Amino acid sequence: MSDMGSPRRDRLLRGVRVARWATGLGAAGLTAAFSVAAAHAFKGHDGHAKAVQTAPRRRAAHARATVPGPDQVPSIAADGSLQPPAQAPQAAPSETQQPPQAQQQAPEPPVSGGS
Repeated sequence: MSDMGSPRRDRLLRGVRVARWATGLGAAGLTAAFSVAAAHAFKGHDGHAKAVQTAPRRRAAHARATVPGPDQVPSIAADGSLQPPAQAPQAAPSETQQPPQAQQQAPEPPVSGGS
């Protein structure tokens, strides 16, 4: 162990405790000071304003707009103009079943002379 005596150790612990308290109080004080400074930095804020309840505003009466109803559309169910096809549509043949076509090569684009 060390050769530090018990009274010396107690004094050092008290000093650490006081330093911790002082640091905490200083941090709280600086926080309050910065808060006040920030409140005064913004235009219109003096730090002493209270919230005031305002009277509700009356809304102006607006004229009602009328919208015409939908047009009369005749029903097509009983019309008879839509008939099903005589034969069901067939699926298109897939690309794997088609014979391969000769691929045409696109002409190469002109290349400009760079620097």
